[in-house]
Amino acid sequence: MSLISKTTILRSEGSVLGNIPVSSGLLRLDLELDQPVGFLPGQFAMLNLTGPLGLVFSRPFSILASDGDVLSFLYRVVGRGTSVMADLTPTAAMNCLGPLGRPFPEPDPDTPTVLIGGGVGLPPVAAWYARYGRARDTAFFGARDCQDVPWDLLDERWRISVDRMTELPAGREAWQGLVTELVDRDPELKAPGKRRVLACGPMPLLRAAARLAAERRWTCYLSLEEHMGCGYGVCKGCVVPVLEPAAGADGVRNATCCQEGPVFRAEDIAWQRPGYPSFEQVD
Repeated sequence: MSLISKTTILRSEGSVLGNIPVSSGLLRLDLELDQPVGFLPGQFAMLNLTGPLGLVFSRPFSILASDGDVLSFLYRVVGRGTSVMADLTPTAAMNCLGPLGRPFPEPDPDTPTVLIGGGVGLPPVAAWYARYGRARDTAFFGARDCQDVPWDLLDERWRISVDRMTELPAGREAWQGLVTELVDRDPELKAPGKRRVLACGPMPLLRAAARLAAERRWTCYLSLEEHMGCGYGVCKGCVVPVLEPAAGADGVRNATCCQEGPVFRAEDIAWQRPGYPSFEQVD
């Protein structure tokens, strides 16, 4: 199934409608734009501040949800750009370019989907589950601890894992360990049959998801979190090594994550390329 975007890329001006913590480490940013912007789960937008606060390069953020002219994102403070963003108050101006990139595939009517999200990698899988989720699909989310879980964004269908068990909210459950281990031990997924994995999160999670899918002969799509400077394939700052027999002696070429991704089939990634995190690496 083709992953080519069917949405229109728009450059929009917007203002902050909300910018609030949803867990101990994650914030939700709601932008009210000057026009409605649709998206497909897995796509992202390039955001920037305006005026003297403007950044040299815009920053990429996966889209969590849209409602008319309001676009929502989830982020964690990790550097200068997100530090400044965390201080933005309602009515603060921002620029938005999007939606960009190739999305996750739509549901296969014959194949249940296994969704795996970790940390700030939640938006693509949460957006897919909200739009397409069926009773036979299963969704998993992993966080650092119970306070780092955005509980209000995850209903009881989600299966939660935490690296460190802390106080749980009333009526909720979590398992201590890696989210991919929770998937591996899930009794519903032990039964033979086709599955499709959609995953987004840090590289150790993606490697583990790809490894698990390969062991069980499931198809697997990964949304990669690469550094992006432009968002449309010009700066070449987000290249991902992919397998292509006609590409040269080693059969590998560099694909731009922003334009040819961020969603890739796990089997297409050249995990063996020197300098790239190995498929077999165990953290």
